[in-house]
Amino acid sequence: MHGTWLRRLPATYLLLFAAAGAALVQCARAPDPQITTADGSTMLLLPAGEFLMGGMKEDLVGVPGRNYLNFEAERPRHRVRVSAFYLDKYEVTNAQYRRFLAAVADGGGEAYEHPDQPANVGHQQQYLTDDMLGDDQPAVGINWYDAFAYCRWAGKRLPTEAEWEYAGRGSGEEYRKFPWGNQEPDAEGIWWANYRPASGAARDGYKHTAPVGSFPDGVSPFGIMDLAGNAEEWVQDRYSVNYFRHSEGAQDPAGPAAGEKRVAKGGSYGTPSWHVRLASRFWGKPHNKGPRVGFRCARSLD
Repeated sequence: MHGTWLRRLPATYLLLFAAAGAALVQCARAPDPQITTADGSTMLLLPAGEFLMGGMKEDLVGVPGRNYLNFEAERPRHRVRVSAFYLDKYEVTNAQYRRFLAAVADGGGEAYEHPDQPANVGHQQQYLTDDMLGDDQPAVGINWYDAFAYCRWAGKRLPTEAEWEYAGRGSGEEYRKFPWGNQEPDAEGIWWANYRPASGAARDGYKHTAPVGSFPDGVSPFGIMDLAGNAEEWVQDRYSVNYFRHSEGAQDPAGPAAGEKRVAKGGSYGTPSWHVRLASRFWGKPHNKGPRVGFRCARSLD
């Protein structure tokens, strides 16, 4: 009975119905769990979720300067909701960054720059030693404007601080001091991250940056690599000491609306274990380049 009226429709209408149905199926299809983007990056899909952002004072027992204002800025722990998004599995490498430099050198680089990009200042890396120039090592020696421009050139964006920390912690109530859990970065005879041990800068195998993905045991719950150590990572947010006191329950918090400084996360090859915690909040002026700072990109689903 219900199919009788369909059989009476002209073939053209039936084809239109079929096309519309196919389009609806296509629209309803779940996003791919992994994609490869034009800059050659592997990006992983992080599902929407809720987690507790920030650190605990107990993590700083025995840490020099544990009462510094910068450590106070990690608290309080607060609940945050994050929409689904894609994140680079690895930090952006030197090889990728060189392709970006070559592209902007050919002209048109202004289209990718932030409106506040300093005039007559290029995007070249600085402060690199010979053992930091490998194609598969993270691109460091850059400032926030460089990272912003690269992500825009690649059709992506910088992650927010909340997205970055969510990528390391996973969803839910479980507390992770580091992406792999709560063990120290050299626990159980395993080197979980490229950082600066107290006993010597190269004890983990690398005095400076390591090729991305060199510490597979340090993978995050979502499969993201090198969130702790190797290179500090610029994120989108401006920095404020008090911001976490005002973002409880926020959906996709994007940081303060104003401020000169930008946030960097994750610590580096040159920082001790307490600085490669997920809660650590570094900051820098966006025009300053540093030998320890790199980045990775994110992409929204819409």
